Amino acid sequence: MEWQPVREGYLIRFHHGDDVVAGLLEFARARGIEGAWVNALGAIADPELGYYHLETKSYTRQVFAGEWEIASIVGNLGRFEDGTPALHVHATIGGTDFTTRGGHLFAGRAGATCEVFLRDLGRPLRRVKDEAIGLPLWRLEQAS
Repeated sequence: MEWQPVREGYLIRFHHGDDVVAGLLEFARARGIEGAWVNALGAIADPELGYYHLETKSYTRQVFAGEWEIASIVGNLGRFEDGTPALHVHATIGGTDFTTRGGHLFAGRAGATCEVFLRDLGRPLRRVKDEAIGLPLWRLEQAS
């Protein structure tokens, strides 16, 4: 992985084989980033996507073997109540037959490349578990 700071955050390029999800979490942890918006494109290998079922409060997860184009990765990076980084991103991936798949991105390694714009929000984005939904959701606070 290589990166450079830009006016509103960071440009990050994951090299072939780099773990994208773990890499973003470590990047945020190492720099103390507490709130950011994430956009990415490129390619991804063996992505694991998920679909959340509100009724059962559980995910169906599936690994899509092989290399896929990233049509879009979009989401955010915040912090759980215990302070650990929380990555919430969704991915749309395309195969060689031009069909697409999409869902919550749990894992994946960069294909030829994965190019990320991490926009630092300059303030914490906290996630607190919502018992009715079953997920840690944003706790939005007024700017001081």
